Amino acid sequence: MKAFKGSLFERLTSDFDYNQYENIEEAVYASIANNLSRIFSTNAGSCEIATDYGRPDLNNINLSMKDSIERIEYFCELCIKKFEPRLYKTRVAVSKQRLAVNQMNIYIEGYLLVNGKSKRINFKADLLKNGKVKIYKDGI
Repeated sequence: MKAFKGSLFERLTSDFDYNQYENIEEAVYASIANNLSRIFSTNAGSCEIATDYGRPDLNNINLSMKDSIERIEYFCELCIKKFEPRLYKTRVAVSKQRLAVNQMNIYIEGYLLVNGKSKRINFKADLLKNGKVKIYKDGI
């Protein structure tokens, strides 16, 4: 991997210290998790310059449970593909077993180029009752 200084947003806001990680690869994983956290913390439509940035508004989906979950997965997948270009072949799945009122677990699988080789990476996004989002690498 080339020298890593964080994503453009991280460089502009100076809120990411890549030196705190053991190696560049771990810094990139943390940077991706940081960006995914921003995506899942933002309702689509609330960003004026990119109305498709963020997760679908979970409060305004009035479809069946199955259709709602499929819609959430589809739009989250599109958003990640567009706004987290370091990941490719991205797949998103909502955990149906772990659905709770105002809480959701979302699994993100994708691939990342590491030293010229494709490497599979998994993240888990916990959308919590208090509106916060926690992102974990590899289901940790």
